[in-house]
Amino acid sequence: MNKIEKAVTMIIAIGGGFAGLWGAYTAHDASKFKQPFDEHDEISKSFISQISSAEKRNDNTDVIRVRLIYEKFEERWRTARQIAKITAPFENLATYKLSSDQRTNLTKLLATILAEPNAPPLSTKTLGAAYLALGDYKRAAEHLSVVSSEIKDINALALKAAAFGGLATSTNDTEAKSRYEVTATESLRAAFKESSGRTNELYSFAEANPDLKAIFDTWGPYFDRKNESHENK
Repeated sequence: MNKIEKAVTMIIAIGGGFAGLWGAYTAHDASKFKQPFDEHDEISKSFISQISSAEKRNDNTDVIRVRLIYEKFEERWRTARQIAKITAPFENLATYKLSSDQRTNLTKLLATILAEPNAPPLSTKTLGAAYLALGDYKRAAEHLSVVSSEIKDINALALKAAAFGGLATSTNDTEAKSRYEVTATESLRAAFKESSGRTNELYSFAEANPDLKAIFDTWGPYFDRKNESHENK
């Protein structure tokens, strides 16, 4: 048995159910996986091994129980992948809005996956991008602030700026608006500072996003303009 198989076996053995299983999964060293599909395959193999073991000892009750947990895992994984697919353009700074159908679909998918008591199988960045795509700036800002504080992720910094820009636009509180604008500006400047080779991409994102445009127009001269050709277009 590898480490994941042992973790799955122990959790199921003590009746922890899916919540416990997912806890074991998220506690495992995720650095060993390069893509979500790698994670999915490893966990699936563990379930299949557990089911096979129960079948060999003719424990039909355990076979059914583990299969039900496995089905739940697969459902949540598919839902998470759908959310990731919809929010990918946001995470890649390729767009700032969804179509009406996409918004409806994403809202339903999030409601489904967040209805579970355990943490959703989504990265903090993806979840933040999903909230941003739906205009939930408060939750988007919370999640993206966590990501941007842990690593120097240009996209996370730009998305965080957009989230706080949205908060600034949506409030009538003058003091709060000022704080949000400062945070948005600082986050966007941090993104530009780390934006080697991606300056034009960040400018395009900031100028296309209505919540950032006003801030960008005011503070634009203070950003690090590494690509002068953009100014001359």
